[in-house]
Amino acid sequence: MFNNKKYRVGDVLINPEMCLVSRDGLESRLELRVMQVLVCLLERAGRPVSRDELIKEVWRGGVVSDNAINRIIAQLRSALGDDAKNQRLIKTVPKVGYLLTADVEALLLSQSKTVQPRPLHTTNAAPEALQEAMSEAVSGARLETLTPEVSGAGSLGLSEVQPQAVTLERRNISSETMDGATDTQALAGAPDDLADAPDNIERLRFHRVSDEAGLTLKPTPKSVSKPRRRSWPYAALGICLPVLLLWGWDSYHSSDVAGGGALEINEEIAMLKPLTSLDGQEVDPALSPSGRMLAFSYRELNGQRWRVMTQELSTGQINFIRSDNSSLNQRFPTWSDDGAHLAFMQFNGRDSCQVMLLDLLTQNLKTVAHCHPSSQSGALALKGQMLFYVDSEGVEEVKKIYQVDLNTLRRDQLSLSHSLGRGDYGLSLSPDKRRMAVLRNLSWFDTQIMLFDFASGEWQTALKVGYPLKSVAWSADGNSLIYRAEEGQLHRLDLATGSRTRITKVLQEVNSPRSNELGQTVAVAGELIEEALWIANLGAGNLQPSAWVSSSRRDYRGVISHDGKQTAFVSNRTGLPQIWLKHSDGREHKLSDFSRFSFIDELTFSVDGKALAGTINGEAFVFDIATTTLNYIPGRSSVRNLSWGMNNNELILFSSDNGQKQLQLVNVVTGTTIKVLANNGFSGKYDYATGKLYYSKIHAGGIWTVADGQERLITDEVTPFFAGAWSVESGKIWFLKQTNTGMGLVEFDPQSLARQEHAITKTSVSANSLSLSEDGKVLLSVLDDANVDVVLFN
Repeated sequence: MFNNKKYRVGDVLINPEMCLVSRDGLESRLELRVMQVLVCLLERAGRPVSRDELIKEVWRGGVVSDNAINRIIAQLRSALGDDAKNQRLIKTVPKVGYLLTADVEALLLSQSKTVQPRPLHTTNAAPEALQEAMSEAVSGARLETLTPEVSGAGSLGLSEVQPQAVTLERRNISSETMDGATDTQALAGAPDDLADAPDNIERLRFHRVSDEAGLTLKPTPKSVSKPRRRSWPYAALGICLPVLLLWGWDSYHSSDVAGGGALEINEEIAMLKPLTSLDGQEVDPALSPSGRMLAFSYRELNGQRWRVMTQELSTGQINFIRSDNSSLNQRFPTWSDDGAHLAFMQFNGRDSCQVMLLDLLTQNLKTVAHCHPSSQSGALALKGQMLFYVDSEGVEEVKKIYQVDLNTLRRDQLSLSHSLGRGDYGLSLSPDKRRMAVLRNLSWFDTQIMLFDFASGEWQTALKVGYPLKSVAWSADGNSLIYRAEEGQLHRLDLATGSRTRITKVLQEVNSPRSNELGQTVAVAGELIEEALWIANLGAGNLQPSAWVSSSRRDYRGVISHDGKQTAFVSNRTGLPQIWLKHSDGREHKLSDFSRFSFIDELTFSVDGKALAGTINGEAFVFDIATTTLNYIPGRSSVRNLSWGMNNNELILFSSDNGQKQLQLVNVVTGTTIKVLANNGFSGKYDYATGKLYYSKIHAGGIWTVADGQERLITDEVTPFFAGAWSVESGKIWFLKQTNTGMGLVEFDPQSLARQEHAITKTSVSANSLSLSEDGKVLLSVLDDANVDVVLFN
């Protein structure tokens, strides 16, 4: 996408391939669209660039609002150390456009150097699954499915037509059009028609590498990154293409397709092409049978409702499809075999869920099936007069695949009964509609891809992975499946040989692949939520946090040491979730190198800052930072709410073994219970200054303690359900509380019962992540909606 160059503008270094701007020791990551505008200005330095030229170069001639361009120019000036008042580097030329006035030096990209890490020693096998967590993950997931389209007998009988819905001239979307939003939103342009402009589809580059996929926890290296400070609180909102190498690991293949052991992963890396560029989130992509139309779900940033849209790829024309109730969400569009109809799910998340079918020519909209409001799996597919979708009978019920005859609206169950896991939660039809790939949850995050043959009625296992999938796609010939591997990139599985091929390797996560019968595959680049860690210092007034930890991916589960010199956190910036450490001088270290997808939670520092405790897939562990040794705690494979006791040999944790729900103090070496701290206790913490224990309870609100052998309620203002959501430090209890003006930090004195509230100036602060140090540092987690785009590859 870019020209294999870096640029130097004065003391600013610009790396387009990584969407990175470095200035005065600070690094800023730019959205893809913002970086494209910057490169356009850099290549034309010294002469004015008109808005029309920018639109033609960056948006391929689409209709773009002035506000969208103004926003990008403002971001560029900020990243370059410029501003609208002085305009030292980027000048606005009235009635013309913009002029980059500085001297530009073009540099060839240099190859990055790899720091060889030290091994991490591990003990005990990887933990067993936790059904409760998988239940939450699957029931709350929005799962996209492939919608192959085949013309011929059994289709709905109309040729592919363009939707006749409300047309957006993408210059502005009015508040009425956008479900009551108050601000107008500029819709950016679109690429040229895929069928008419084959030169726009970049071809694959082929090379071969080998890789190994471990089946248990690998010896974990320690990687030291270059000391640096990050100036932006959020990760790059777009994707920087084509390449930032990710050193990831693949999932294991089931014995039905290939044997166990190390796997060789080939590579055929595709050059991705952005198809959408709206200022918001575009998900659930589905190409029409001809590849000329794209359907997807769209939500403006920080918006409340999803709407299904279609885009004509040759012109960039965007349409909202018809809705009979503007208060409902629309998700998961799928095309009919002939491209004349769209099916989608319509729901409000409370008490209403229907599967709708829209005739794109007549605009006739009808309900063809009902679904439980809790399902919302997004697994829809059409095969002639049959519609397939996923539903359940309740939040805790097993998910099943149903088929509906569109002529009679009769519904029949297709899934078999299951004794394990949460059932079948995703589906995808092969291009010839003879087979169906089904995503089946086994336990925890384990997912099995099953193949169902319509003619024989037989089920076959194709693949088993240790993490959740959102969707799976087929190759054009139906001989391969495309799925998201553990490192967040797409792999292709040959169903005959079991061989794996990595087909994407980019900065952002690529997920939700879907293909049409022409073999054109679209996917979603990026993650819906950006999470970064911000830090503030306690004072007499409001808390004014500043960015502390951020990257191109999610940085979360942050915890600060008691002396305030170290911050531990979880990040998937290198692919799989790993544990990282950041020092007060800005140095960052990757502490772990897990070879499997792991749900890392409950991080907490020991009192002396020499060890970390936490859970991996529900199993408690202790990590010695100096020796880089990770030890699982024996017999503690299903626990929650960890915090340290009064020394490094003890941990507080919640256990529900044998049906007894208890807050226990356990030995970190043997796993044995030292004492039961509270029956029905849920989350507990010691005040290291006084040795007093404070805790929450399962069936009673508030924070409690024990005085004179009796339980005593300290405050009923908050009930901590997560260990990471509250803190006990310097004799005070600290927690976050939503106020009319935003999030506030409450300081509560359990002795005098006095409280003080510190307003937090930063918005979008999570109420479930809080950590304090004894010197008054406050670590917060900031969540923001991220720009998510649809991309195409061959």
